[in-house]
Amino acid sequence: MESPYCYFRSSKISNIKVVYEDDNFIIFNKPNGLLTHPTNKSTELTLRDYLVDEHPSILSWGEENREGIVHRLDRVTSGLIVCALNLESYNLLKGKFKNREITKSYVALIEGALPSDSGILNLPLARSLKNRSKRSVDTNGRNSSTKYELLNFYEDLNISKIELDLITGRNHQIRAHMEYMKTPILNDTLYNASKNHIIPENSIALHSAVLKFTLDNEKYSFSSDVPSFFNRVLDV
Repeated sequence: MESPYCYFRSSKISNIKVVYEDDNFIIFNKPNGLLTHPTNKSTELTLRDYLVDEHPSILSWGEENREGIVHRLDRVTSGLIVCALNLESYNLLKGKFKNREITKSYVALIEGALPSDSGILNLPLARSLKNRSKRSVDTNGRNSSTKYELLNFYEDLNISKIELDLITGRNHQIRAHMEYMKTPILNDTLYNASKNHIIPENSIALHSAVLKFTLDNEKYSFSSDVPSFFNRVLDV
C-alpha cells in the first residue's frame, strides 16, 4: 500500500517528504543531513521535531525526545523510515524490529568491489576503541549480519552499486562492515572513505530504499528512489 509523495504542511519543513500516512504510522523519505531525533550535542531541528509539529498527541505517550521514533537512520543516510502515531502501533512496530520481522533494504555506492557478486557478511560489531563515534569488527562484539548483492560495477570509476539487506540492525552496521571489507561507502570519511566532492556535505551514498512489514494482518511495502547525486557520481 502506497500513496503519492506529499510535502509536510509545517512551515518548518523544506525537503522531508511523506510517502504514506494513516491513523497508525507514517512513512518518511528522510533526506541526507537530517538527524532522526535530538542528541545531547545538537539543538537543531530533527525529524522527530517535524513529527511532533504535525502530530502533537504523541507527546502524551512517546519516549522523551524520541516520540514516535521506532528506528533511526544516521544523519548522513537518506531514505525510508517509519514512525508510529499511537502507542499500540509503536509497541507493535518495535516488537517487529526486535524480532526481525521488518524487511529493510538499502542501496549503496562503494569504493572498489566486494569479493563476490552476492553473499552474507557475518561480522560481530562493537564500539570502536580508537574512535567512540564508530563501530568496528570485534570478536567480542554483537552478532551482525548483512546480506549484499552486486547491482553494477563501474570499472572506469572503480565503484560498485550494491543492494544490502539488514539481517540484524546494529548501529552503523553497513558502514562498519563496508569499511572492514575495504570497500567503504562513498564519502563516508568517518569509515575511511575518500572525500567525494560531488556528494553534498553530511551525506554518504547510502539510501534506505525498501521497507516491508505486516501490521494488523495488512501487508505494506514501500520503496524510494536514491538521491540524484548517485547518478551525478556515476555520470549516467
